[in-house]
Amino acid sequence: MTKVWLNSNIIGQTDAHIAVTDRGLLLGDGFFETMRAHKGRVAWLERHLDRLTSHAELIGLDPILLPNAQTVAEAIASLCMELGGNDAVIRLTVTRGSGPRGLLPPQDCHPTVLITASSFIKPAKDEGLILATSKRVRRNPWSIAGKVKSLNYLDNIAARQEVAACGADEALVLSVDGSVAETTIANLFGIRDNTFYTAPANCGILAGLARKFVIDWCRDQAVAVHEESIDLKDLLSMDLVFVCNALQGIRFVRSIDGVAFDFDQAKHDPAMQLVSDFEKSLCLGIDV
Repeated sequence: MTKVWLNSNIIGQTDAHIAVTDRGLLLGDGFFETMRAHKGRVAWLERHLDRLTSHAELIGLDPILLPNAQTVAEAIASLCMELGGNDAVIRLTVTRGSGPRGLLPPQDCHPTVLITASSFIKPAKDEGLILATSKRVRRNPWSIAGKVKSLNYLDNIAARQEVAACGADEALVLSVDGSVAETTIANLFGIRDNTFYTAPANCGILAGLARKFVIDWCRDQAVAVHEESIDLKDLLSMDLVFVCNALQGIRFVRSIDGVAFDFDQAKHDPAMQLVSDFEKSLCLGIDV
């Protein structure tokens, strides 16, 4: 039986229950973090937990109510041991817990914390992503839900459904001003003449850990990187486009709205060096 970690207890998945008064269920009042584990450990665990803390602060939930790093690490190790295999997807979900009817949360919160593990298999060969621009969904710089990995993913679900209907793998989402923002699950970069470009954090994107790694890597390698507004026409003129998140790593884009990129360029520096260094960092301190 698949096991989960729920409020400090490891139990069978079918035995895990969340109250019908839980605000995560009723209002989407909560957030989550998705991590990649290798051999029972998450290399970027502290970074993920720091982001959980920032999410809690942003929605007015006392971070002291979240489990500490040691507790989370032990839970992940136990779940991975039950799961078997070298690699796993870890999801840590936090809700504000139960509360009375209405929007205002109770003063005395008792969060629900759930950790799950699922098998993760990276594709042996990546043929590149096919993106299509969503016409239904835009990122809003003023949205609190857009600044956290909110439990309400309706915008992302709608965008993914929209582009799946036309055969795309993933949706490219624009900001309210029409500039390029991100995809439904990843940040996005363009490369032109070995210079990297990505949307600024204030355009409504969820600025992810993978995005930060890429920006820091560029600066360490003396590779030019610009965080600036990019319009769709400019993005389509890039030499290469890739998306990144802390689970799937870096994935190159084959086409956007039918405009194809030279996928073979992804095999050359600095792109492949970045991919290699990214994967090594995700397994930092863990034998591969």
